[in-house]
Amino acid sequence: MENTKYPAFKGFNKIFAAFCLILAGMGFFSCSSHSGWGLVLWSVKGTELKAGLVVPVYLKSNITKQYVIGLQDTDERFEVPLWQVDYHRSKKAALEAAETLGELAPIYFIAERDGLPMRETPSNNADARRVYRMREGERVKALAKAEGDAVYTGGEKLPGDWYLVVAEDGTRGYVFSYALSVFDETKDDELEIQEEPQTETKAANLVFSQTWRPAWYGSMVNENQVDLDYFSLRFGLFGDALNRQVRVELPAASKVFRYSAIEQEGDWLEFVGSTLRIKLEGSTSLLASWGSTLPAEEPDDTAGWSISDTYLRFIFVESEAIRDAMRREEARQSAALKDFFQAAKTAGARIDAAGLLRFSSPFAGTLEFWPSGAYAWNDTLFLPTGFTPVSTESESAQKGTVVFGLRLSKELIVQWNGGFSMYSDDTGRRSDFAYAFRGGRLELAPLELSPPGNLAGKVKAKLGTTSLDLSPAN
Repeated sequence: MENTKYPAFKGFNKIFAAFCLILAGMGFFSCSSHSGWGLVLWSVKGTELKAGLVVPVYLKSNITKQYVIGLQDTDERFEVPLWQVDYHRSKKAALEAAETLGELAPIYFIAERDGLPMRETPSNNADARRVYRMREGERVKALAKAEGDAVYTGGEKLPGDWYLVVAEDGTRGYVFSYALSVFDETKDDELEIQEEPQTETKAANLVFSQTWRPAWYGSMVNENQVDLDYFSLRFGLFGDALNRQVRVELPAASKVFRYSAIEQEGDWLEFVGSTLRIKLEGSTSLLASWGSTLPAEEPDDTAGWSISDTYLRFIFVESEAIRDAMRREEARQSAALKDFFQAAKTAGARIDAAGLLRFSSPFAGTLEFWPSGAYAWNDTLFLPTGFTPVSTESESAQKGTVVFGLRLSKELIVQWNGGFSMYSDDTGRRSDFAYAFRGGRLELAPLELSPPGNLAGKVKAKLGTTSLDLSPAN
């Protein structure tokens, strides 16, 4: 921080007093020899005014937003921005503040990548408002270490700590140290101003500055059709510039791309040493490819959910928006489970004292549901192969978890009351069903799995449908 010297005064005589009165009328608050004491927060380049030093404060301008400060036992005066000095009325209070600053006095942080946020509170949640966005190579001054929330990326906790800092324009806020390097002005040479980054560096900075989510997240949120099997904080494209790697986590695959350099080839960033290529599509969308050939110009946004896919469009979605959508969907599914039990009871089914709901038939076996969301399906040997969820433990008996609330297409909802998904305990694989209560029976039809964000719309015609009798109420 360059300084502008205020004219040195040779004593506080009548001329200075008159001058001071004029300044007071212009917005300065003090006309005394000094009005208080200040703790220098950011060193003034080319002077002895170092961060952590306690100095006398002579004047404050509410017009130019500056203090006039000096060095003790000298006549030198300096004009510095208000944010650069922590003002106190007494020297004792200023010294106590200096003790609090302590070992952080010479410490600055330097952004390792572009777009790092400074937040209003020490948290990475959406309710922690971003007050400043750091540029790559920019430094901020450390003021205090803070207790804050853990920071995760892709479900993994990042190492680091929260710090209260001040930027060079006076903005204060909290930063997480994971992607910051330390500059100690007592040990390191003066940091030079970095040149404007090259085009590929700017693009790479955007890739690493935020977490990217599969493109289907956008349609799921916008259309209120969240499918929790394909919508989670675990899924996305996660960049780690410090360790030179990019991780892609998808429902069907997990890939880590380690690279030695990033080069621009046309519209694409090539991550040298890996098969990964990325094309930025503005500031909130990118196309990633890890196959031997580049994808079509306009790939399907649902590509990437199959293990054979080698490209996917990713978008930026705030993490808190994802959490909110997940909470809403979990609440909707819980309500759908209760609705199913109530509909079965209304149709004449008996629910025993333990809350168990049972359906049975000589052909389809016995299907049981618990209010906890567990199911058991026994004696299914007469059903076509593939009708029930796949199980490796037994061909005729299985158990697992059932999730109600499967969204059906307009065509299916005309014929069926609703849908649910079954997950076998031993395989974890998902099977979708449509159901309806008709004539005192529960009718079921297995469905084809639909792409993420799409309504279930196709019955597995070859498997047909089956029905089970309700266990009648007493």
